[in-house]
Amino acid sequence: MGVPMVNRCCFCATLQTGTLIIGYIYTIWALLELTCYCLLVTLAPLGHGGAVSGHKYALYVTAAAVSGTHLLCSLLLVVAAHKKLASLTLPWTIVTGILTAIFFVMCLTGISLILQDSGEMLEIESIVICVHLVRACVSVYCILVVHSRHKQMMNEEDEQRLQHSARLYRPVRTSDYKL
Repeated sequence: MGVPMVNRCCFCATLQTGTLIIGYIYTIWALLELTCYCLLVTLAPLGHGGAVSGHKYALYVTAAAVSGTHLLCSLLLVVAAHKKLASLTLPWTIVTGILTAIFFVMCLTGISLILQDSGEMLEIESIVICVHLVRACVSVYCILVVHSRHKQMMNEEDEQRLQHSARLYRPVRTSDYKL
């Protein structure tokens, strides 16, 4: 059983255009996310009375590391889409799939922490968790689009290779062989 394929991105754009849009949006999103998490790591882990909340600090540091990794992979996807390099889209798909699973786990962990904790920033944390949950669901569709584009580019490369292989055909001279 394989990954489902789509023919168009969002029912209106080509897979090439969709992959470029996904690459740019994910690059911008990951950059904004990384900036926000860096601020949260430095400002938000403080609890009541100035004590450092260890679980919040660990959650924000982990989220910042994941966002940094995703930023690098998104930049790689943009390069792959512009240069039409199928080999660079597959690693993005794999890494994004892993990160999407991590975001699902982070959302579940965050929900658990919010239910156990009482603090001043519960509303903000709830919003962050909801944003990540929606992002994880959208990421699944983006993975389908990029993987479909990868398969499409691989098929185009195979067709070109087959067309060029016909030009290299040289008939066998039977006079060279004794039958």
